[in-house]
Amino acid sequence: MMASSTQILSQYSCYAPCPARLQRVVRCMSSTIDRISISSSTYAAGPPPSSAERSKLVAFYANHHVVPLPAEHRFPMEKYARTHANLLQDYSLRDKIDLRPGPRADMRDLLLVHDAEYINRFATGKLLPEEMRNVGFPWSLELVGRTFSSAGGTIQATRLLFEEGRLITANIAGGTHHAFHARGEGYCIFNDIAVAARVAMEDYGVQRVLVVDLDVHQGNGTAGIFESDPRVTTFDVFGDKNYPWKTRMRNTYDVPLPDGTGDEEYLSVLRQWLPRLMEQHQPQLLFFQAGVDALKGDSFGRLCLSRQGLLQRNHLVYSTALQAGVPMVITMGGGYTKPMDASVECHTDVYRSAAYRLHAWVSALNQQQQQQLA
Repeated sequence: MMASSTQILSQYSCYAPCPARLQRVVRCMSSTIDRISISSSTYAAGPPPSSAERSKLVAFYANHHVVPLPAEHRFPMEKYARTHANLLQDYSLRDKIDLRPGPRADMRDLLLVHDAEYINRFATGKLLPEEMRNVGFPWSLELVGRTFSSAGGTIQATRLLFEEGRLITANIAGGTHHAFHARGEGYCIFNDIAVAARVAMEDYGVQRVLVVDLDVHQGNGTAGIFESDPRVTTFDVFGDKNYPWKTRMRNTYDVPLPDGTGDEEYLSVLRQWLPRLMEQHQPQLLFFQAGVDALKGDSFGRLCLSRQGLLQRNHLVYSTALQAGVPMVITMGGGYTKPMDASVECHTDVYRSAAYRLHAWVSALNQQQQQQLA
């Protein structure tokens, strides 16, 4: 059931920033911008967006590519289109979100992380049957289109942070954190977070990236890709007895949780860790892998968070990034309830809450700046 505009607004009113905090954020943002420069004129920005446009959450999607799956397939591919539709039809978001189709990822960007032969073999349908079994999808041209668009959405979301000065962008897809340099697994083919992080480092001079992975499954591919790259800090909270079992890797920080972990314990972990991560690592870019498969009743997860607990989780991450003035990209990740309605509601919450937080934050910044100029 879709929440009313009044109900939604009441959920987020308590998160409006105070003037003193906004002043600190402006100083943090200015410092971050001073340290980061666009190192390639190829990606020079066009006319800057207006303040009204910057207050909108730009969210890319990839469900314009419809992937055919067998009727008995376990992956809920329809959740992407349903989440997109929820956001599109939510009248309360009409001035707060900008939904765009994800562009096709460039080969140049993918090669910053992935093996050229692996990319080409996937794109031309030449991966071995056992390789596609590890991925979990049957190969199709539609799968190729969606995979390139999903990665492209996260890459473009990252570019907009630096080229247009946005605070938060998103992808209603992506979060494919089980993909490695030259292989895929667990419904993941290209690691969009890893590629986008490398794009930020290569093209925009970013030197410190923080990945906050709150999907219920460990992001083993992301951990493996960055295990020897000190510029990237990977923080991963996951169910200890969940997949992946045989291919688990070591993140900078792994926080495995026991079966049945609920809201109170989970949120306590984040309240302890997030300030510490920001203080110790001083990130210039944050990726939030916002899987909702920690929800109680998820088919693949073993934790017991409520919808409200997941919403509080989202706000903890958003507050952390906004208060520190660190630009952030949100990716979708997993969610596997049967029926999928509960997962779709929680996925929708991720983007709706981000849109409300961003709009309120930027509006307050603009108001304060106008008052200072008066």
